Amino acid sequence: MARDYVLVHGMSHGAWCWELVSERLARNGHRVLALDLPGHGRRAAEWRRASVQSYARSVADAMAREGVHDAVLVGHSMAGIVIPKVTELVPARIGHLVFLAAVVLPSGSSLLETQLSPAARALFTGGGRAGGGAVQYSASMARSRWMGDLPPGDERVTRALTMLTPQPVRPWRERVDLRQFDALAIPRTYIRCLRDVAIPAARGAEYAARLGVTPVDLDSDHGPMLSHPDELAQALEKV
Repeated sequence: MARDYVLVHGMSHGAWCWELVSERLARNGHRVLALDLPGHGRRAAEWRRASVQSYARSVADAMAREGVHDAVLVGHSMAGIVIPKVTELVPARIGHLVFLAAVVLPSGSSLLETQLSPAARALFTGGGRAGGGAVQYSASMARSRWMGDLPPGDERVTRALTMLTPQPVRPWRERVDLRQFDALAIPRTYIRCLRDVAIPAARGAEYAARLGVTPVDLDSDHGPMLSHPDELAQALEKV
C-alpha cells in the first residue's frame, strides 16, 4: 500500500541526508516529503529563527501545503523533540510516528539535560558561545559520531561533511512541554541503531521505553539513511 512519508533530519543535517532513502521509498510507489528545518540545509541563513516551535511549525505547514494525509512521520536524532510537537499541531495528518535513533524527552526537559553528560553539555554550550549561538562539530567528530560505518574516503561521507551546517543552540536549551503529546494515541515506533555512538543501544532502549514500545533494531551506526538506506527503507515500510 502506497503511503505518505515525511522525513525530518537531525542536528546539523538537512533534507539532503534522506535522498537515498527517499529514492527507495519513491521507487516502491510511496510519496516522500523531506524538508530542511529553519537554520539547516538550504535554510541555513534562517538559523536565528531556529526553535522547537519553528521547527515543528515548518514541518506542519509543509504537510498542509502538500496535502499529506495519514503520514508516517519520521524524526531522526534531534528531531525526536520535533515530531511530537508536529503531532500536536496536525494530529489528523499523521498515522504513525517513527523515532529513528532519536531523543525522547520527558515532558519539561531539554535536549541539553537529557542527551548530554555534564562534560559534553559544557563543551556544547561553550562551542555555542564561541560560535555566536551555533555549534559546528569538527569533520572528524561528525564522522565518528554519525557515520561510523562508512570509511573516511567514502563519497557519502565526503558529501555529508560538506553539507553539514552549524547547529543553533536555542532548540537544545528549550524545555519542551509534552503533556499534550503524551495524551495522544497515535501509534509510534522506535528504531534503535545497535552501533550508534551518539545514542548508544542502552540509551535507545530507555527512549523506546519512554514511548511505551519495544525498539526495532538496525545493525547500524547513527546515520542509517546514509550507511544502510536499503535496510532503513525496509524498516520504514514495515511500520
